[in-house]
Amino acid sequence: MFANKKSSQIEVFVGSPWEAASVKGLLNEAYIQVDTKDNSNGILLSVPRQYYTTAIRIISDRSFS
Repeated sequence: MFANKKSSQIEVFVGSPWEAASVKGLLNEAYIQVDTKDNSNGILLSVPRQYYTTAIRIISDRSFS
């Protein structure tokens, strides 16, 4: 049985458009598919559930100047 796409995605980041674009680029470089959604708090990024741990590591290791 397959889970639908919405339930298999998990939110990993919310930020400004430029921060979200930077994080999405880092995740894409690691071959992680990222879905984006614009909400009232900023741009929301979500990844497939199986990549959650890797995505969080990548996000926590990033640095913005």
